[in-house]
Amino acid sequence: MLKMIELGEEESLHLYDGEGRLLLSSSGKWLHPLFEVENFLKSSGIMAKNLYLHDKIAGRAAAALIIRMGFINCRIDLISQPALDLFNNHGVNVLYKELVDKIACRTESLINNQMDLEEIYSMIRERAGYSLGVSLSVRNLRTGYGKKEILKGFNLQMKKGERLVITGDNGAGKSTFLKTLIGVQPIESGEIQIDGKSLKRGSGPSQIGYVNQGRPDSAFPTSAREIVSLGLIGTRLSKTEQKNRIEIAMKRTGCHHLSQRDISTLSGGENQRVALARCLCQQARLILLDEPTSYLDRESKEDFLEILNQVIGSTSPTVLMVSHDHQWIEKLNWNVRALKDGLLC
Repeated sequence: MLKMIELGEEESLHLYDGEGRLLLSSSGKWLHPLFEVENFLKSSGIMAKNLYLHDKIAGRAAAALIIRMGFINCRIDLISQPALDLFNNHGVNVLYKELVDKIACRTESLINNQMDLEEIYSMIRERAGYSLGVSLSVRNLRTGYGKKEILKGFNLQMKKGERLVITGDNGAGKSTFLKTLIGVQPIESGEIQIDGKSLKRGSGPSQIGYVNQGRPDSAFPTSAREIVSLGLIGTRLSKTEQKNRIEIAMKRTGCHHLSQRDISTLSGGENQRVALARCLCQQARLILLDEPTSYLDRESKEDFLEILNQVIGSTSPTVLMVSHDHQWIEKLNWNVRALKDGLLC
């Protein structure tokens, strides 16, 4: 067992490496120290399973965060029985000083036994103010091509961090709707608001990340890294900061090894990873997925699902996907609505 320094009166958390060296100390309150740990793991690339966490207090919310980050060894000074049960159910080795029935905290009362780790995580991030998602409001949207009206009074409301799949037959208007959101298809009438600001006034596109169903179009040789760097357009970051953001985004989506590859040589699954990395690099608050599995085989679909869950789970953007891949949709376990005759059912 590692020899650890006792937490000071004002300290709430210590993080150690496998050799017992102190990597991080926090005096933050509530669950904020655990979000500091999460940011440390993302920036350092170190796996939580190789580290040791010492936290002062842990209820179910803290336990869910610790498990989700991948820790398998931790020490808690004061732990609740529900938190201990959660650790035991996920195979986490936990030492503790004091066990109590429950911890008096509003967050703890909001967690029920039916919630999984992702649901708990999303709720906690929103309460902590870390949710990157935006609200989306579409009212009586009408648009089409020439005299043919495709969307005929389309209405949709999405909360921050919500995840939704829109299904429908080919030609129902799914892709037309996404193109309207990114400004490619003009709005004939109605209104789209992102976080309460009208899209007509150009307040939305910079917040929106888009993953289409095919390969990126380029008339010239273009590397995967260059595609990801498009997410930095309009930012005022230093070259060092740009480099760091690109590398972190590509590492988190498992495509860093493709950095110098021309996009024309990538497989469908590799292209989707690069597209997601661009959204991460952009720090998109609304991610649109246009039939993302259309050109993927079964194994690539499974890989993309895993990466997608990791990306949206850590940043909590609002995510809207259009798809007719019903078998894959079932695995997502998101809300589903159907588009028919230009209207959302």
